[in-house]
Amino acid sequence: MTHYRAPQNKQQYKTAKPENLYGLETENRETFPFFPAFVHVTGKKVVVLGGGEVAAGKLRLLLRSQADITVIAPELCTDIATMVDTGAIRWEPAPFVDTMLNGAVMIFDAADDMQLTRRVKVAAKRRNILLNVVDKTEHCDFIVPAILDRAPVMITISTGGCAPALARIIRQRLETTLPASMSQLAKLARSARRRVAAHLPDNVARQRFWTHFFQNGLQDTHLSQSTPQDLDAALTRFVPEGSSATVPGGQILHADVAADNAFDLAHGIARAIETSDIIFHMPGIAPDILGLARRDATVIELESTGDDGNIDNDARERLKHQAAFFARQGSNITCLYRN
Repeated sequence: MTHYRAPQNKQQYKTAKPENLYGLETENRETFPFFPAFVHVTGKKVVVLGGGEVAAGKLRLLLRSQADITVIAPELCTDIATMVDTGAIRWEPAPFVDTMLNGAVMIFDAADDMQLTRRVKVAAKRRNILLNVVDKTEHCDFIVPAILDRAPVMITISTGGCAPALARIIRQRLETTLPASMSQLAKLARSARRRVAAHLPDNVARQRFWTHFFQNGLQDTHLSQSTPQDLDAALTRFVPEGSSATVPGGQILHADVAADNAFDLAHGIARAIETSDIIFHMPGIAPDILGLARRDATVIELESTGDDGNIDNDARERLKHQAAFFARQGSNITCLYRN
């Protein structure tokens, strides 16, 4: 999200404080011990040490990727032996030596052998290879989160290694709220990206279309039956073929907020914040409510000019005119006042 002093009226707006956006002040705010990211492993070497059930669990997950997998272990459990027999992974039965890691991008140590782990850590560090030691977070360069699989949609939940059981419980609860059929929606989008780009050359228009399409699709009870023809129809409704319009007019929401956290916020307001390009807000709006905004959205804090801690009627009218101006240019605008 972008935070800045709006140039149109310097007396009316003031800079939002980024350090307050997601919760506590900077000095008290939790920081990431592990940075959330996805690693590209297609066609790349990934090494797993260990041939037991723990290693088998990691291998079952890795087989969902397109990595080139090698397992290093003197003996294999039945599941891993089957993976080797089917050609899904390579097996190196010889005792571990450093050169076995050459060319790898990631290593999973599931051997439960601290002496071996020390050797692997030294070899991995020398080669700048990321290492995960199962159930020993203090030795890890990366950790594996709890995963909610709606491929190609992948939702991950992590507690930074401090409470894996909590991450699993959160994932289980999300399983009941996110339909498995949402994967079909993502597959449709993947196949239609070039077609949509040709129909909507403007980036803002494309972003707006995809937002509408996904929101409507996730509310559709027949989502699993959606077809490319459904997407084409939605695209034509959004901007008819041959139309001179490139960016449909944006939407405006003026909302009084009584909630002190995002959980208690009305769904309609939350949805408007999530899809807004520009958000004007009064002081006192909870940081986690503002945290619903997209990272590329512009968030502007308004100055109180009224006796009730909000802005007075004249300032509100000016804000309405300004919001209408931005909406005509295709931006979605949300104005949040304290109730």
